[in-house]
Amino acid sequence: MAAKGCKLICLLIFFAFVAQGYGCDVHRLTLTQSKTGKMVKNKPEWEVRVTDPCTCSFLDVKLSCTGFESAIIINKSVLLKTGDECILNDGRPIHYGDYVFKYVWDTSFDFKITDATIACS
Repeated sequence: MAAKGCKLICLLIFFAFVAQGYGCDVHRLTLTQSKTGKMVKNKPEWEVRVTDPCTCSFLDVKLSCTGFESAIIINKSVLLKTGDECILNDGRPIHYGDYVFKYVWDTSFDFKITDATIACS
């Protein structure tokens, strides 16, 4: 009987941590992209969507950007390319939901989320 009580308490503690956002980490962020259907400078426009499913925000979200190019200028506060890395939202928090930016190129670029810092209050 004591073992069942211990398991129940452990389970409740686990769910309390998850509910507080402690179950969130960079691996919970997802990145998808698709064509918008719009052509700019005879090239397709691509929409990149980074989704934060957690109740916590993420700071300093970094993407791999080796070889990334765009036929349009992307505001540096939206996507800042520094060498082989890009920083989203000027390092400011990405809140629960989606963060979206667009670029224009012949093909989609293989972005990958490489790092982020969780910011729970």
